[in-house]
Amino acid sequence: MTRQDSGAARGFFTRGLILGSAFSLLAAGAAGLALAAPASAAGGLSVSIAATSTWTGGFTDTATITNTSGATVSGWSVQFDLAAGMSVTGFWRASEAASGNQYTFTALSYDMTLTAGASTTFGFQGTDSGGYTAPTNVTVTYPGSVSSPSPSASASVSASASPSASASASASASASAGASPSGSASSASAAFTQADIDAAVAAPLIAFAAPTSGTPRPGTSPSGIKASKALYYLALVDLQDPGAKSTKGTTVDSALLKQVANLVAGGHEPDADGGLEGWAAAPVAQALLLVRHGPVWSELSATQQNDVSLLMAAMGYGGNYAYNDANDFSSGICGFGDFAKTNNPNYEDGYVDVELAAIEYFGPTTWDGMLAGFDDATEAAALDAAGLTNAGGCFTTVGSAADAAIQPAWLWKGHTASDEMGIWNQLAEDTFDQTVTSSVSGTSNGASVTAHIADGSTSPEQGLLGMGHEFDTTDSGGLRSSALYVYEGWMNVTGSRVAMTATGGFNCANAAGASQYKVGSLDLIYKLDHGYISYAQSQSAVLVDDTGDPSDGPVSKGWIYDYDAYDANVVGQAC
Repeated sequence: MTRQDSGAARGFFTRGLILGSAFSLLAAGAAGLALAAPASAAGGLSVSIAATSTWTGGFTDTATITNTSGATVSGWSVQFDLAAGMSVTGFWRASEAASGNQYTFTALSYDMTLTAGASTTFGFQGTDSGGYTAPTNVTVTYPGSVSSPSPSASASVSASASPSASASASASASASAGASPSGSASSASAAFTQADIDAAVAAPLIAFAAPTSGTPRPGTSPSGIKASKALYYLALVDLQDPGAKSTKGTTVDSALLKQVANLVAGGHEPDADGGLEGWAAAPVAQALLLVRHGPVWSELSATQQNDVSLLMAAMGYGGNYAYNDANDFSSGICGFGDFAKTNNPNYEDGYVDVELAAIEYFGPTTWDGMLAGFDDATEAAALDAAGLTNAGGCFTTVGSAADAAIQPAWLWKGHTASDEMGIWNQLAEDTFDQTVTSSVSGTSNGASVTAHIADGSTSPEQGLLGMGHEFDTTDSGGLRSSALYVYEGWMNVTGSRVAMTATGGFNCANAAGASQYKVGSLDLIYKLDHGYISYAQSQSAVLVDDTGDPSDGPVSKGWIYDYDAYDANVVGQAC
């Protein structure tokens, strides 16, 4: 059955500011962000709207609804007008209806009941053609109330503020991150597939074997990759659809808590090699970023929170060792060979995506400071003391030679840590740099062959720029045209986009690579749905599809989680 992409708009999500003993961030006011004054409606609900960031051509606002009465209120609706030239392009934690420039946001089922003194938030992102103007004619109503106008929001925000720019931060790299986040990203009632929720909740507890040799690598096994995707998917659902349950009644939150606890229990975590094992490490890193912003974070013990931060940092250090522009190694930090940072995108994507997650987790300024203070012996000892011996063993292997390689500030293809959208754009443009075609002819292992869509149909994206790089390239066997290799690049670039979206770091206004990514995604999804006969050094007329072929193909590597995350977050975005 052919999958149909949903056209429903999905949410954009505001970046949460990480607070805690290790992360001291500047207050929003220091960035020039002013809050709108609270306003009340008859009956005891008040609403205030804050401009949380603006940039040239766009803005993000957050509305806070507070029950100022002495009784529980169930159900609410907020209405306001935007100035001419402004429009809403994305929203979260509420449903939206528009008539011209008048917008109405209504409570979702899980968030409609406010006890006395309680508050909740929703948010929206939009475009403006003439500079930001705060919403006017703001009203809030609930059952039994009379709609009354609220004073207009009057936030004035510096046009230099960017939705993808973190507040400045200073931190001690060795300090514990024990406190729960404050102002973490709003979640949304994203439309996830119940069968996929059931599968993720029922997934075995994640556990990686210790890295003992170059082949096989624990992080490249289909089972390891799928386990990482289940963790990532649970973290995404828990953030965006709080209270979600399996059909058997198990909450996503409780399943995620068990998975994270097992991940950092000792000897279960992915290693920090920096190489091809990014296929599994990237979803883990993206999951930890989502966990840091989600409700499960406060349910972890202080020790578990610290271990999560230790693991995230370790994987990020491995990524900087492997991919920093200043470095050129033939192996990752675990010492396994056959590595080059110039390998095809499906190889490269994983650990650059790990690095992007680490930057998002700690913040660019803090992360570069942690890199500058890196000491291999200290890192290995800290990981081993926490029982994270898979990662710790890699730093023991590489030794002090890693210090000079890891200490430079992150720089990849000219993109610094503060250029998060630039990093994603580069990944997208590298991964999807071909013109779409539905068949590719060449020579494979000495024979003339043609890779093609299995049913002979034509991709709807035919002729457009954005086909996956590894649909039309070569390797030592000749023609390399593989839907599996393209999928392995797509899955990590998609994971980064989804995680950045869910935590507020993805900005369509700066997404230069989004057009190629969109074409490449639709082309790949079509080819997987119709089947693609693939060729490469290790593939000869291999059918790759989204129903189970080959045995180490997309389905075995967590396709259902990738697709559902993509459908719930990327489809319907403005770019």
